[in-house]
Amino acid sequence: MDETLFVFTNDDPGGQEPERFAELLDFLAAQEVPATFFVIPNAGGVPLDRKPEWLRLLERALAEGHDLQLHGYVHGPFEFGVPPGFMLDIMPERKKQWEHDPEPIVAEHQYALLREKLERGLEIFHRALGLEPTGFRSGCLATCANMYTALADLGFQWSSNQVVNPMGWRYINRDYEAGEPWQPGVPPHPFRHQSGLLEIPMLSEYTWYLEAQDVERHFQLAQRDFDRTRARQGVYVTLSHYYAMTGKWSAGLQVYARLFDHARAQGNVRFTTMSELMNDE
Repeated sequence: MDETLFVFTNDDPGGQEPERFAELLDFLAAQEVPATFFVIPNAGGVPLDRKPEWLRLLERALAEGHDLQLHGYVHGPFEFGVPPGFMLDIMPERKKQWEHDPEPIVAEHQYALLREKLERGLEIFHRALGLEPTGFRSGCLATCANMYTALADLGFQWSSNQVVNPMGWRYINRDYEAGEPWQPGVPPHPFRHQSGLLEIPMLSEYTWYLEAQDVERHFQLAQRDFDRTRARQGVYVTLSHYYAMTGKWSAGLQVYARLFDHARAQGNVRFTTMSELMNDE
């Protein structure tokens, strides 16, 4: 069998609880697994370069071989588009807002407004870290056509905003009987978006605020997705959030320790980052 690529991605550094991010870095160092972190440039309206505790941690991440990419601007739920239905289902107030009064939301998705947010995020990213991100993930996976166009026009090479299997979000709502509906239009491998960007879909979110009794169920979901992706010779990209899988919620780390072990046991698996994946394309 061809080599299976495993990409661990993690969202929201630059936001809350930096000490929890340090815990994840310790875990990944012990596991010898690189990550791609999607960093919020202006979380809480405070630019990243004014957060010394975050700068120290992100510099450590870079030194340890991790990958840093852009994650929205301030991470609003409708910041770059409308989240997918399975995401709105876990945000009932936002879902109600979208269903009852969509026009003000859509008005914020004009090309010029989205491009300006991206430019501001890039400026902060460069000022804080000296980096030019080439990839993008939106907060809450919210997208629209103008977002993709603005990304392409600004020279981004890839996006990771689409989901193969929404079951991880169904699990967040404890809807364990929803089945396993892999999205027919989202393949488990990179594909060329009509904007010209490469879209790199993620499989699912497996570790959102778990307790000990959740580990087996969530590991089984992740293992099934890995095995199915491998059988299709796809690329296994996972989504996670550092603050939802560390500290009192470190059951999430147990899921990933088992998942990494399972992947290694299959043989011919390489843990990599999004940037390295793009170099292979």
